[in-house]
Amino acid sequence: MTVPVPPDRLIGRRQELARLAELRRTARLITVRGPAGAGKTRLVLEYVRQAANAYWVELGPLRDPVALEPVIATAVGAGEQPGRPAADTIVAALCGRPVLLVLDNCEHLIDAVARLVGTLLVRCADLTVLATSREPLDVPGETLLRLDPLPLPEPGDEPQRSDVVRLFAERASVAAPGFAVTEDNAQVVARICVRLDGLPLAIELAAGRVRHLAPAEILHRLNDRLRLLVHTGDPGDARHRDLQAAISWSYELLCDDEKSMFRRLSVLSGGFGLDAAAAVHGSGAVLGLINDLEAKSLLSAVPGRPGRFRQLESIRLFAHDQLVAAGELSATRERAVAWLAELADRYARQAFPTIDVLGPLDAERDNLLAALGWEPGKQLLFASASAACWRERGQFGLGRRLLDAALDSPRPREYRSLALAQAAVLATDVGDGARARELAEAAVALDRAAGAPVALVRSVSRLAGACFASGDVDSAVRYAAEAVALARVHGQEFDRAVCLHNLAYIRLHAGELAEAAELLAECLPVCRTRPEPWLHVGALHSAGTLALAQDDFETAGTYFREALAFATNHVARKIHSVEGLAVVAARRGDRARAVRLALATAALRRTWGMATRAGDPWDERVAAAIENARTGMTQAELRRAGWDPGSLDADAMVGYALSTAGSPDPLTERESEVVRLVAEGHPTRRIALDLGIAERTVETHLDHVRDKLGLRSRPQIAAWWAARQRS
Repeated sequence: MTVPVPPDRLIGRRQELARLAELRRTARLITVRGPAGAGKTRLVLEYVRQAANAYWVELGPLRDPVALEPVIATAVGAGEQPGRPAADTIVAALCGRPVLLVLDNCEHLIDAVARLVGTLLVRCADLTVLATSREPLDVPGETLLRLDPLPLPEPGDEPQRSDVVRLFAERASVAAPGFAVTEDNAQVVARICVRLDGLPLAIELAAGRVRHLAPAEILHRLNDRLRLLVHTGDPGDARHRDLQAAISWSYELLCDDEKSMFRRLSVLSGGFGLDAAAAVHGSGAVLGLINDLEAKSLLSAVPGRPGRFRQLESIRLFAHDQLVAAGELSATRERAVAWLAELADRYARQAFPTIDVLGPLDAERDNLLAALGWEPGKQLLFASASAACWRERGQFGLGRRLLDAALDSPRPREYRSLALAQAAVLATDVGDGARARELAEAAVALDRAAGAPVALVRSVSRLAGACFASGDVDSAVRYAAEAVALARVHGQEFDRAVCLHNLAYIRLHAGELAEAAELLAECLPVCRTRPEPWLHVGALHSAGTLALAQDDFETAGTYFREALAFATNHVARKIHSVEGLAVVAARRGDRARAVRLALATAALRRTWGMATRAGDPWDERVAAAIENARTGMTQAELRRAGWDPGSLDADAMVGYALSTAGSPDPLTERESEVVRLVAEGHPTRRIALDLGIAERTVETHLDHVRDKLGLRSRPQIAAWWAARQRS
C-alpha cells in the first residue's frame, strides 16, 4: 500500500524522529508505543514518507486475525497463490532487498501480528518492521520507542515557544482563519494544553473548537472534554477524530479484570502506588494488572517516582465515566477513603509529624484534596493532613482555607483538636498571632478535657508559638516549658527535641542566651540524627542566630549554610537561612553581598506571600542589619547589587548564598569541569562523552560536589556555578 500523505504539518517531535532514524540503523523491529491520542501514526507517517521501499499497512479496520496475512500480502503486492500459504507469498515479495514494513495500529491483533512478524524477521534478512501499538508485540529483538504526550511549558517559559501551544495555534488557525495566539490569550491556551496533558489529539480537537468558542470558554468546559472534543468535519476513523472513541478502543480490548482495575483507579486523581491501587480495587493481587495496563498505555509511570503511576486526565475522566456506568463509584470511594484515613490517622496520633508518616501522606496530598468532600466524618482529619503536607512545602494559604471550611462545618468532634492545632500553627506561620492564640487555646481546652497527653503536647506547643507570635513572651515561655515537661513524660525522643527547640527559640529571641544555649545543646544532637528536615533546619537556624547574638560570625555562617543545604524544596526555610547569611555578611562588612541576598529574599517573600511581621524578633534583626549595610553604600553600588528579575529564583538565590567570593575553590579541576557542563544544561551522558569518562564517574564527581557545597540538586549546582562566575 502506498504510504499515505500526511494531512498537516507535524509540530514538535524532532527528538523522536531523530531517535527513530537512530534505531533504524541497528534494530529490525521497532514498536512505537504510547497512549491513545499521542500521535503514533502521525509520527511514523512523517518518518516513513522519506523512506525508500516502504510499505504501509493499516490494521485498524481489521477485526478478524484470519484476515491479517491476506491484507499484508495485498499491501506488499503479493498476489494470492492457490495452495500456497499467504505468509510464504509475503516472504517472497519482501526478500532480497532492504524493505521497511509499517504495521499501523496493532494492539487489537497483537498475538497474530507478533507471530507473523516473528516469522518474517527470521526469513527476510533485510526486512525492518516499524509498528505502532498501544502495547508491545513482545517479539524477540523488539525495540520500543515510547511516545509520550508533548512536553508542557514550564513556569516562566514563553508559552508561544512551546510545541503544545504552537500545535494549538496552527490547528486553530485552520479552523478559524485569523486566529492567533497573542499575549492576551497565550496563558489561557497554555493552560488548555496543560489540562489536556499535552496529548496531541486532544489539543487538536480543542483547537478546532475556536470556530465557535473563545479559548477561555474552551478551558472552562474541559471537565466535560469527552463530549466537547469530538471532530465534526470529514468522516474517518473515529479513533483519530474523537477523544472518547480513541480511549474506548483501548478499553474494549481489556479483559474484565483489567477493565475493573482501570475503572476503579479513576478515583485516585493524584496518582497511586501499589498499596493505593490494591485498596481501591479491593484485592491485593494488583501488580500484574498494573503492569498490563501500563504496557497497554492506559497508565503512565510518574517520572522520578519509582512505583508510582497515574492516568492521563482525559483517560481518567473516561475511566470515571465507566465507573459510574458500572455502579461502582460509591463503593470505590469508600475503599479509597478508608485507605487514606488509615494513613492520615497515623499522622493524627503523633504530637509532631515525622517523615516516615508525613512522606507517604504527602504522596497522596492530591488524593486527600479530592476525598475531602466524599465523607463528611473525615473532613477534619483530611483537611488537617492536607494542611500539614502543604505546610511542609512552604504553602500556608491552602491549608488555612481547608481548615477554616472544615472547622466551620457542623461535623463530629473527632479530630477537632487536631484541626485546631494545625490551623493555629499555620496562623502563626503567617503572623496572625491573635487568631493563632484563639485556635490553640481551643485545642488545649479540648485536649485537657479529654485527658489526651500526646495531643496535649501538640496543642500546648502550638499555644506557646501563638503567644510568642502575638508578642506575649512570658506566656510563650510558660507554655513552651509546659510542653517540654509533658513531652519528657508522655512523648517520644523526637517530641522532646521539638519542644526543647521551641523553648530555646523563644528564650533566644527574648535575649536569654545562656538558657537558649543550654536547651539547644540538649536538642541539637537529636535533631542532627533525625531525617525530619523541618526540625533539623529549624534547630540549625536557631544555633546560627545564637552565634550571631554572641558575635561569632564564623560559627553563625556555618550553621546557616548547613541549614540551607537541608532546606530541600521548602522555600520559607531557604529564605530564613539566606537571611541569616545576609546578616552575617552585613556584620562582617560585606555590604554588597548582604544587600544582594536581602533583595533576593524580599522578592521571594513577595512571590510566596511571606510578609515580614512587625515585632517579629528575627524579621527586625534582619531589617536592622540590612538597613545598616545600605546606609554605607552609594546609589551605584546599590544598583549593582540588584538582581535581574528573569534570573531570580530560589535555586539562584541558594547558589549565590552558598558561594563565597574570594575563597579558595573547593572543587578539583575535574569537578569544576563537570559542574560547568551541568550549568550549561548537559545530561550525564553528554558530560561523560565530552570529558571521555564513564557516566558512573560523572555521578561520583557530582556526589563529591554535593557533599563539598552542601547542595542537593542540579539546579542548585548550576546556580552556584553562575554565582561563582559572577563573583
